[in-house]
Amino acid sequence: MKPQKDYIILLHGFLRTSASMKKLEKHLSKKGYKVINLNYPSKKHNIADLSQNFLAQAIKKNCTDKSKRIHFVTHSMGGILVRYFLAKNKLKNLGRIVMLAPPNKGSKLADILSKSKLTKRILGPALKELKTDNKSLIQSLPPANYELGIIAGKFDAKVPPKNSKLKGMKDFLTIPCTHAFIMNKPKTITATKDFIETGKF
Repeated sequence: MKPQKDYIILLHGFLRTSASMKKLEKHLSKKGYKVINLNYPSKKHNIADLSQNFLAQAIKKNCTDKSKRIHFVTHSMGGILVRYFLAKNKLKNLGRIVMLAPPNKGSKLADILSKSKLTKRILGPALKELKTDNKSLIQSLPPANYELGIIAGKFDAKVPPKNSKLKGMKDFLTIPCTHAFIMNKPKTITATKDFIETGKF
């Protein structure tokens, strides 16, 4: 039996569940990684609470072997949770991070939906934190000071490639797809594994 590789934490996007990351989970698990596919209630809490009460607790519970690195693979808002967590916490065994279609400069869809009081109430407090304006939470987060690779969808209307980029990222890749299913594309899965292992796509 081969020794297990590092930890990889998967974080789904806004209004999604861990089921959306299942294909990635299966592939990375087969490669020998200890994969934690975290499910979190994206509509019920703001980004700070989600980061501290769900992500931080998942790391504490599941990543107990300090000799192994902790990598992250995120979709959409999941990337913002990781950015917030790393801005507030230090991980001595932090590995590499792959973000899929992250709204690092905000989402135009969040701008539109936030205009309705009813929609804001239904979709929860994190929605307004994903807006593109200068007052949104996203704009207050620091640039990347860790090994970060970003994969964007060429046809993504929710988070166009230019909105997914982040200062300090190590590599950037666009693939021909839209926002919702970028995590299931074979090219995404291969590129994600490559970045985790080599630091480049």
